[in-house]
Amino acid sequence: MRIRTIKYYIREAFKSIVMNRLMSVASIFTVASCIFIVSVFFILGSHVSFLVQQMGDTLGLVVFLEEDITQLQRQRLEMRIREIPNVTGVTYVSNVDALIELQENMDLNPSVLAGLEENNPLRSSLVIEITDVTHQERVASTIAAFEDQGVGGVRQDVELARILTTVSNVVQIVSLVLVFILGIVAIVIITNTINITVNARRTEINIMKYVGATDWFIRWPFIIEGVLIGLIGGAIPTLITFFGHDHVIGTITAIPELQFLAFVPRYEIFTQLIPFALVLGAAIGTIGSGVSVRKHLKV
Repeated sequence: MRIRTIKYYIREAFKSIVMNRLMSVASIFTVASCIFIVSVFFILGSHVSFLVQQMGDTLGLVVFLEEDITQLQRQRLEMRIREIPNVTGVTYVSNVDALIELQENMDLNPSVLAGLEENNPLRSSLVIEITDVTHQERVASTIAAFEDQGVGGVRQDVELARILTTVSNVVQIVSLVLVFILGIVAIVIITNTINITVNARRTEINIMKYVGATDWFIRWPFIIEGVLIGLIGGAIPTLITFFGHDHVIGTITAIPELQFLAFVPRYEIFTQLIPFALVLGAAIGTIGSGVSVRKHLKV
């Protein structure tokens, strides 16, 4: 394809957008609105997934050991646990370390725990790290089957893990449904915009056909027009969410009761969201223009 031809396509696309600026603005606004909602749920989903992961790490999976377990048995048990799928780490915590941690976490006066060093009521344990909180219940049931190998019990927060998993899944499903529904709405609007352009230029198009213009030579300006509308519609909400993200997060973390929450850094979200929004906008514009040209342009 020649440079001169490409310039012609782009010039005609911009010319069409300007000539039908009211419908073009309506299409851009529709695409921007759809992608803005999708972007909000994308950001929300990223933060929820991050919080679920953080809370899942704090929940932990603790395996209490039998009091008479030997060091060799413990090492063998650790090796078996490490072989379980989705287990990423196993840390041994002696009953002495557990007592010290109890004192530090509860900020107790040393005199309160005086004498417990010689008759420690706490058990030694293994702290299990897993890839995702959704695997906690299955890993716990697998470890519980090792009772004859020194496992005295398994502590897990099943209900909280299920709640976190459910919240994460709901946000992801809602995001996908919104992408589908809002994408269709945007495609319909863009289709109508391109259709108006096609009808307005029908005489010109017929003349071009008579002088030997190919189908794609006529189609390309309309497709580029749809892509431009989609890209502009994707860029606007991206800029709004990019500059508004930190302001919203700052407002949330300013609330004393919510200062314990941790959020994904802005750059991590937008390195994914920016290309996603632009590609989604371009795809919506391409589909909308392609449907319109194929359905209404008789070439």
